[in-house]
Amino acid sequence: MQSLSIIIPTWNEVGNIGHLIERINNTLYHKNISYEIIVVDDHSSDKTQSVVKHFAQRFPVRLYLKQGIPGKAQSLLEGFSYAQYDLLCMIDGDLQYQPESIPEMLDKINRGADVVVANRILSNTTFIRNFFSRSFLYIFGKILHGLNFDIQSGLKIFKKEIIERLHIYPSPWTFDLEFLKKSLDAGYKIDTINMRLAKRTSGETKIHLLKSSWEIGINAIKMKFQGKEIIPFHRNTRKVKGNGFHYNGKEFIHYSLLKPAETAFQRITFQQGVYIIVTLLILLTGLIINWHTTIIIFIAVLTFLYFIDLLFNLYLITRSFVKPAEIKVSIEEIQAIPDHIWPSYTVFCPLYKEWQVIPQFVNSMSKLIYPKDKLQVMLLLEANDKETIDQVAKFNLPSYFEVVIVPHSYPKTKPKACNYGLTKATGEYAVIYDAEDAPDPLQLKKSVIAFAKARRNTICVQAKLNFYNPQQNFLTRVFTAEYSLWFDLVLTGLQSIGAPIPLGGTSNHFRTKDLHKLKGWDSFNVTEDADLGIRLVKEGYTTAIVDSETLEEANSSLMNWFAQRSRWIKGYMQTYLVHTRNLKTFLPSNKRVHLITFQLVIGGKVLSLFINPLMWFITLTYFIFRPFVGDFIESFFPAPVLYMGVFSLVVGNFLYLYYYMIGCAKHGHYDLIQYVFLVPLYWLTMSIASWIALYQLIVKPHHWSKTKHGLHLKLKETSDQVKQVVKKELATKNMVGI
Repeated sequence: MQSLSIIIPTWNEVGNIGHLIERINNTLYHKNISYEIIVVDDHSSDKTQSVVKHFAQRFPVRLYLKQGIPGKAQSLLEGFSYAQYDLLCMIDGDLQYQPESIPEMLDKINRGADVVVANRILSNTTFIRNFFSRSFLYIFGKILHGLNFDIQSGLKIFKKEIIERLHIYPSPWTFDLEFLKKSLDAGYKIDTINMRLAKRTSGETKIHLLKSSWEIGINAIKMKFQGKEIIPFHRNTRKVKGNGFHYNGKEFIHYSLLKPAETAFQRITFQQGVYIIVTLLILLTGLIINWHTTIIIFIAVLTFLYFIDLLFNLYLITRSFVKPAEIKVSIEEIQAIPDHIWPSYTVFCPLYKEWQVIPQFVNSMSKLIYPKDKLQVMLLLEANDKETIDQVAKFNLPSYFEVVIVPHSYPKTKPKACNYGLTKATGEYAVIYDAEDAPDPLQLKKSVIAFAKARRNTICVQAKLNFYNPQQNFLTRVFTAEYSLWFDLVLTGLQSIGAPIPLGGTSNHFRTKDLHKLKGWDSFNVTEDADLGIRLVKEGYTTAIVDSETLEEANSSLMNWFAQRSRWIKGYMQTYLVHTRNLKTFLPSNKRVHLITFQLVIGGKVLSLFINPLMWFITLTYFIFRPFVGDFIESFFPAPVLYMGVFSLVVGNFLYLYYYMIGCAKHGHYDLIQYVFLVPLYWLTMSIASWIALYQLIVKPHHWSKTKHGLHLKLKETSDQVKQVVKKELATKNMVGI
């Protein structure tokens, strides 16, 4: 049996309310529909309340005196709050709407509709009201908001959860349009029936035509330009689907307790937008008033930032040698722990359209020297990736592997898949590996011990990353040099000063309970690793680097590299924008100095990619066309700026290339040092990728540019090479039998 709460707003309806109650009862009683009638009276001056009390003795009717501001909208909202059933019906008390239509509307609900609207057929109204009503529906409903149904109907049936989800802020006559538009934005299906509007038989209309039309019209225009609203799932939906929300009618399920405002779902906040516009206006005004001085100041600021970044990197590289910060774990420490002591471990492996590398991943996981009965290796497959699902089903996976299908939802990102996997993780510890990864066989054990040796507030242990195909082509060589510098020198330097560390894409280890404490990953950030590294520092925690390595595949295709690198840069932009929304709460007060570190590591790196081509162009133009433009260019470089610029150009570029050499040497890639002199070409490609990233941030911020893996070898050759790498690691570290 269906149950329905019917809300009737009244004001001086003594001649209609009794007949309406009787007609409702006659209609629903014979249809075996359980109901309650809630009358919210707006302080009627006639005997409306007395009539309602009389009928309440015979029928399931309750009378409430309105508490809020005058107007029908507030009466409805108060009535909804008193309802006890999961289906709500609102109907005007003037008998112009036919309660006999309610069963037909309920049938629409039973067939899948969430809201059913009674479209009025206006044949018994005055010409003026008919004209205003039709004009309003066409202009403010269809044209302004794209709604093809009666947006001012006084008869609707809808699910109670809708009104529980939505935040409605109506004026006395503006409930209907706001409710219907937000219902669509919240992903609900709206259906209609046609109903002839009856002529009022008793009392006078309560509508002040011009006043209400003006009020409704202004509100409709305001709604058009106030922006879309993020509408979180209803609590019942969360139990079934997980954490998510609707935006502009589209459903997003991110499986994280992070609020949308804490994620990269929104590109920039209103306040950030104001800052950007004001900055551009100041720059434009300066160019108009005195363009030459403005350009001098602009170049001086850029040169100073270059100079500071140069000194900062010199400091980090020096610290990485003077105060090695990575945690060392010896073979003896590992051997001292019996197998039954090791904690359970969950390995997340998000896969999307790359089933060809699964044999390699299975081989890598089988080489992990860790009790297999303590392992949960989770293959996270997307529901719409049918080919991968079908292919995985053909593999004879080891018993400790688990295939988890991530339900189809948006965003389609790696962190969203990991968040879903986190809801099913059983391990005490957790780590992410990509399918092409070949981790150090002892890495899990080293990480467990590293947690025990690290400071109490250490919440993440990051292993170093490098590549197993550095010699494939020029791109893989400089890519490997870059990784060697970043993971062997820069990250350890950052750790030595307790700075925020942007995590690597894989091989970051956590206690599973701490991942829950951090609310998982930001599903909308396409470099979720960097974001999580910054977020954990904001919560007062730190990351430790462990002396363990995971080998990955260096991208060997230029177009594939552009897709990957532009995604990384876009994610850094997202991370910067997310974590500068409120600088006052950025870091604990005792670490507020690292706000500057964050600006240099995240903001500064991205900014340099954009301004590098400009500075290179100015430099090349100066030396090539000096007889023609030399004096002109020199006029933009006062002595202090010139000295900093020359130092950055000569000493700075030498140091940066030298850092790459040191990184290669420290990692043992001596044969790559000769290619470091070509790194400036690599920097140029990164600048191109940064503009691609900026474009994508604007037009498709959450799009995950998929990186194709397995390009360096055919499937069988890939598996053979991984086996050789593992054997080499075993032999080098003398780990046989551990």
